[in-house]
Amino acid sequence: MDDTAIIRRRVRSNFTTLNNELIRDQRISWKALGILVFVLSLPDNWKLRLSHLSKEKEVGSGRDATRAGLRELEQAGYLCIQRERGECGKFVRTSWLVTDRPGDFDVDPPGSDFPNTVDPSSGKS
Repeated sequence: MDDTAIIRRRVRSNFTTLNNELIRDQRISWKALGILVFVLSLPDNWKLRLSHLSKEKEVGSGRDATRAGLRELEQAGYLCIQRERGECGKFVRTSWLVTDRPGDFDVDPPGSDFPNTVDPSSGKS
């Protein structure tokens, strides 16, 4: 007998509502979806940091795994990380833009400045 039971409880506080399109987006992995759901559950004024996100879950979510999930979210349009440099060229501010609907950003995402490990090039001929 192949029966499935999905049990849901009604919650009235401390919950996040998500569109099923986001949950079923085939372009992102379970890892990226988990990161996105976690980030969307945070308060609007939360200061996001890679180091904080990578420590949130114990199993299989080290810095590199978290970075890979964030890269997926950037490529799918759910995340845009903007870094501003000061007069001396040092980073002075980082803004994380996160959405539950890809394409919401009016900015041209500059990328996350994460190293490209898929096709690294040294710039030498």
